[in-house]
Amino acid sequence: TGDLRISAVEQFEFLRRLAAGTLPFSPRAQETVRRISILESAPDYILRGKTGWAKRPDRVDLGWYVGWVERAGRRWFFALDIDMPKPADAAMRDPIVRAVLKRLGTLPLTTPVP
Repeated sequence: TGDLRISAVEQFEFLRRLAAGTLPFSPRAQETVRRISILESAPDYILRGKTGWAKRPDRVDLGWYVGWVERAGRRWFFALDIDMPKPADAAMRDPIVRAVLKRLGTLPLTTPVP
């Protein structure tokens, strides 16, 4: 409950360090988090991510979705924060991120939308 305590830029930097294994945690712990964050895996890419929801009693709720795509030996990181006036708006996070990643050529155009 309340405002986020980490900015989108800080989320991005955290993910970059997690992917590189340079966080101040054991390599095993970082690998476990990388493994459990896999949302989708195909022969040519891996999508990793985590969603969240900040309930803000005095303001519109905030939804977030952070992660990265590994494809062709490269990594693309993303951090989306979105106002969610109603609970059903939470379902918009994944389609928004996928549409942007596809438009940028980061995800193949044929990836499914859950």
